[in-house]
Amino acid sequence: MPTKATNITADNLITEYAEPIADAVGLDHADYPRTADGLATLLRDAADALGSLDQSRDWLEEAADDLNAVARLGDDGPKTQELLKWVDNALYEAKSDLALG
Repeated sequence: MPTKATNITADNLITEYAEPIADAVGLDHADYPRTADGLATLLRDAADALGSLDQSRDWLEEAADDLNAVARLGDDGPKTQELLKWVDNALYEAKSDLALG
């Protein structure tokens, strides 16, 4: 289930999703900075490791795009929180899908 924190942060998302997503595609999450940009890069690299028809690839790429916007906006504010909630949901779906695959 997506993170239940009142305010979602990039750090919450990194803690919850970076390692299992990286592991699922043979990457090391520790190679990426613990920032929104670092997580976005990890997600793009993970997406590149998946087939072009894999739904998880779409979720990872879209989440990476939104994390880049979060990095520009900062971790607070209603617009940022909406983006982070979408990212949380997308990463939850991708993580679940990758765990089944």
